[in-house]
Formats: sequence, structure tokens, C-alpha cells
Amino acid sequence: MDARVRYKVPDGLRPLLEALARETLRSQPRDVIHFAQLFFDELQHHRKSNPNTDIICDPIAYEMFRTDLQRRYNDNCREDRCSSPLDEAATKIQAVFRGHCVRAHPEKFGVSKVISRTQSSEKVQSINNKKDLKRHSVGGYAINFDSPEDRAATKIQAEIRGFLARKHVEKMKKEDSQAATKIQAHIRGYLTRKHLDEQGLLSPSRSRSPLHSVESDEKQN
Repeated sequence: MDARVRYKVPDGLRPLLEALARETLRSQPRDVIHFAQLFFDELQHHRKSNPNTDIICDPIAYEMFRTDLQRRYNDNCREDRCSSPLDEAATKIQAVFRGHCVRAHPEKFGVSKVISRTQSSEKVQSINNKKDLKRHSVGGYAINFDSPEDRAATKIQAEIRGFLARKHVEKMKKEDSQAATKIQAHIRGYLTRKHLDEQGLLSPSRSRSPLHSVESDEKQN
């Protein structure tokens, strides 16, 4: 092979390598090969979306490409950080330390008063205990519902109350039904006697019904 042969640099290789180097230096990735893969994948995606535009040389197109590349790289970095147990532990330690700093010097962070975690939990527990005592007390004496006997008694009482309520409702329905039946029977009897009386088929002594007598009394008055 002739050593004097010179290779020609393909068109677009220099600006492409410059863009890759520039974005690599800007992002400072831990895995350069992975970042280069993201770079070319995103560049290929933009080239397919804009086939008539030179993404590297066009300022507007390159700015859009660079923004999408950084967003995609940041998303991948965030996923990697969340999947690492060391990063999760470091995040928890930082959160605890920041909380300690705020509680120790609240005036530096614009907080007038900070309740410690222990005081806050104790206060919430005290409020809940007062609510429970008020809810489960009779005549000022607290009732303990923790024993199995108390829970069984409560369940039996609930069953009895439900049974009595259902029985009372059934009784009311039955009484209403009987009252309606009686009213309908009186009306049918009155209409039947009235019809027979008009036809002259009913004796005067039997033609007088309670409803008929009421009407007669009203006419006389």
C-alpha cells in the first residue's frame, strides 16, 4: 500500500465530531460511550423529523437538538440515581440533616417556630387518645373496648338492634297494609250498597251504612 495516499475527510465529519466533543464536555457524563449513543440516537431522530435541515450547522435546529439531548440524558441519569441504593441512602441522610438544621436554627430559614418530630408525634397521639376517650365514655367513665368480651358484646348488641329495627319496620308495613285493606273494603261496600239502593234491591234497614249515615248527617246539618 502506498504510504503517500491521503485519506479525504468526509464532509460533515469535522462539525459532527466538534458537536459531540462540545456536548460531552458540557454534560460531563460518567459513561462517554453511552452518552455518544444518546447523542447519535437523538441526532438521527431529529434528522428524520427534518430531512431537509442540517441539524449541526443550523443554529435553531441545533439548539432544539441540544435541548432534547440534555433532557434525555438527565432523565437517564435520574433513573440511574434512583436505582442506586447508595444514592437513596445519601438522599435520606441529606434530608435528615436539612431537617435537623431547620429545627436547630429556624430563624435562618425564615421559620418562626419548629416543632420537633418527637413533639409532633406526641401531640398527635395525645389528640387521638382524647378523641378515643370521648368517643368511648359513658358518664365520664372510660370504657375499654380492647377485650374480646367487649367486642363480642358490641357485635351482639348491634345484631339485636338491627333485628328490632327490621321487626318494627315490618310491623309498620303490615299495619299500613291492613288499614288500606279496611278502607278499600268499606269503600267497596258503600258503593255496592249505594248501587243496590238506587236499583231498589236493598231494604231500607240494610241500606244505611256508616259512610251513608255520615253523608246523611252532613246533609241534615
